[in-house]
This record gives sequence, structure tokens and C-alpha cells, in this order.
Amino acid sequence: STGYTVNGGETSQTYIYMAIRRPMKTPEVGTEVFAMDTEGSTGDGNAPSYRSPFPVDMSLQKPQLNSSGGNPEIASRLTGDGYLKTNLADVEQTRAYYQFDYMNGYYSSTGSYSDYFSYMFKRATGFFDVVCYTGNATIRTIAHNLGVVPELMLFKNRPTNNIYWIVYNSTDGAEKYLILNEDNSVADSIDHFNDTEPTSSVFTVGDAAYTNRNTDGMIAYLFATLAGVSKVGTYTGTGADLNVDCGFTAGARFILIKRTDSAGDWYVWDTFRGITAGNDPYFLLNDAAAQVTNTDYIDPLASGFTVTSSAPAGLNASSGSYIFL
Repeated sequence: STGYTVNGGETSQTYIYMAIRRPMKTPEVGTEVFAMDTEGSTGDGNAPSYRSPFPVDMSLQKPQLNSSGGNPEIASRLTGDGYLKTNLADVEQTRAYYQFDYMNGYYSSTGSYSDYFSYMFKRATGFFDVVCYTGNATIRTIAHNLGVVPELMLFKNRPTNNIYWIVYNSTDGAEKYLILNEDNSVADSIDHFNDTEPTSSVFTVGDAAYTNRNTDGMIAYLFATLAGVSKVGTYTGTGADLNVDCGFTAGARFILIKRTDSAGDWYVWDTFRGITAGNDPYFLLNDAAAQVTNTDYIDPLASGFTVTSSAPAGLNASSGSYIFL
């Protein structure tokens, strides 16, 4: 987050370098930093397979939406061909197709598979950042480039198996945590973030293996509210139709919801697959199952989205607590 790391080189030698800061312009509209596509949608047989109007810094891919299902996968420009499964505590794996050296998307496959779907994010001030660091099992701060205080952070130990995803959200604070690959309610622990809230320039990690295991490569994905572009927020369920105001003017294109006070899945919707007044397809970040297409749990709303009265307790229980992106 503050420069770069050199691997190798001759000892006792002197080197010069030049580094130019990556662009971190504050976006004005969501299309500058967020896109959606199916694999090979253009049908032109050229890479990248997933297209966007910007260079992609992080992808969230869901293979096999409508068939047997597949593990949702997160990959990033900083980690090259490595990817992590959001529904499992597995180690980072590699796939040669995960290539990010394109100006108009990512993924080097030239095939066309309409059942494979991806979200694409660009790092930008006030919106989203990716931070890689090496753990040392000592309480410390890690620099980031979000430029504002993070409101939602996803952490994963990359090389060690059976270490689950840890999630920070600003509503519950730094003494609490959620697990991305499970449906658990929010839990207490001082070990992950040392009960210290992040700032606009750093976040704090404790001595736990989940966020700071000694010598292990760690990754963190940071999100924040940016007026007119993104909203990290919370709502209290009513059991009736509930309008969630995100401050938008044309509705939400991507919606992630998680119940925090009780068990609940990590639900995902988007306008690419459909957010309508009828049934809306969704899939879960904590499950490999194929998307569900025969439910009407959310409806469109110009200022954000509506959670319907037909939504289950994982989305709209009376007095239930929920976070969303």
C-alpha cells in the first residue's frame, strides 16, 4: 500500500528506482469503478473474456449460475493468477486465466460461457481499495489508500488452509467480526482488530492468524460510502416492505445483504441478472449452490432498493439487524 517489494537482487549492491503513483481519482458515477459481465459475452473470441470500461483491480466471479453451481471466487490485480473462494476457508489457489493486464477487463480465456458471471471493481478514493501485507503476529497498523474511513473490510489469510474469512463492519465496530464463508451472527473478539477502529489512512490488526499470522501473506478488501456511487449501511427489519435509501437517483445495481444479530446468509443481487418488481435471481457468497430465480425478496427503488415482505428472516425479520453494500 505504500510502495512495492523487491524479490531477489544482489546483496550489498546499490540500486536506483522510479515509482509513479497509481491514479486514485474519486469517481463521480458508479460506471467508472464497477461493471458486470458474463464470460465471453462479446463473442469475438478475444481476451479479456470479462469486459469493463476500466482496468480491473478486483473481480468477484460466480461460475455456473444456473447449473450445478460453483464456488464464488475473488481475485485481484495485486495477487495475479491467485484466487480465493468466498464460501470456503481454503488456501489461495491459482488459475492461469486470472490475468489483469488489460485496459478493458480481465481473464485471459477466449471462450464464451453465459453461465459464468463476474463483478469487476476498480480501486478508487472513497470507494474501494485492496491491501496486501505480510503477517507478523504483532498488533500493528497497516496503511491503506482508501482516503476515507473503511466501513466494510474483508480479510483472508492466503497461504494457510482452514483459516476463515474475517469481516469488519463499522456498525458493529472493531471488537466484533463476521465470517464471510459462514452464516454466523456477529461475534466478539479483540484478537482480529485489537478493538481499534480504522482511520482514513490505516487499519489495525491484532495477533490472530485470521488477520495477521506470522510470515503469511494477507489480503484485505476495503469498501466505503461514496455519495451517488456506493453505500455501506444498515437497516432494521420490519417484516413488511422496507425501503432502503442509499442516496441514489437511479437505484442500486449491486446489492449485498447480511443479517448480523442472528444467523443469515450473504445474499447478492444485481441489475444485470435482474432487480425487478417480480422475481429476482440471487446467489450466496457463503455457498456454492446455483442461483435461486423463483423468489421476490427485493424490489427496485430509485434511491436504493426495497426489501419485500416475502423476504425470509435472513433479510427482513422484525427488529432484525442487517448490513449491506
